[in-house]
Amino acid sequence: MNEPFVVAIISKGGFFVYPILICSIVALAILLKKFFLTREKNVIPEFFLNEFNNYISNGEISKAIELCNKNSSVFSKIALAILSYAGKSRKEIEKIAEDEGSKQVFLLSRSNEMLGSLSNISTLLGLLGTISGMITVFQVISTQTVVDPPSLAGGISEALYTTAFGLIVAIPTFIGYKFINNKVSEISNKLQEESGKLIIELEKHWN
Repeated sequence: MNEPFVVAIISKGGFFVYPILICSIVALAILLKKFFLTREKNVIPEFFLNEFNNYISNGEISKAIELCNKNSSVFSKIALAILSYAGKSRKEIEKIAEDEGSKQVFLLSRSNEMLGSLSNISTLLGLLGTISGMITVFQVISTQTVVDPPSLAGGISEALYTTAFGLIVAIPTFIGYKFINNKVSEISNKLQEESGKLIIELEKHWN
């Protein structure tokens, strides 16, 4: 009876399967965290933005500040930083918005590069497993006058299974890495756009 593919990988892939498995667990944890952090609800919630814009349009700055304090989204933090400098020059406010925006985008993108690294590491560990398996094969050949095919199977299966597992982990991790990077870039542009709108709207009430 044939073993399931995943069971075969773990049982026949050799030592290097385990560090690749660790890479896959870490990568999955990072991806799940990033998907959670970059949801609209955590970045620029529509319900928050609508209520906030109504307060700003009506010149109810104190209510807008109170709303920001009650909300934990990324944009609420940027908006609060802007509102805290009410009455300052536009240049100063734009600098505050830019600094706070950069800080929030950095927090969103933190550990993104680790995903790229885990993808590369998984590929390299798979290659290392291949080399390890081939070394085993050549050791068998060098020590046996008449090579017994089953004795070669262990080394060959280790080489192939480890390579396959390394790629199975590396490819989705790299796709996730690119997806998250693109999403953070879109969020950054959206935050800049909303911050610019807020500054323009506030100028009407501060001048």
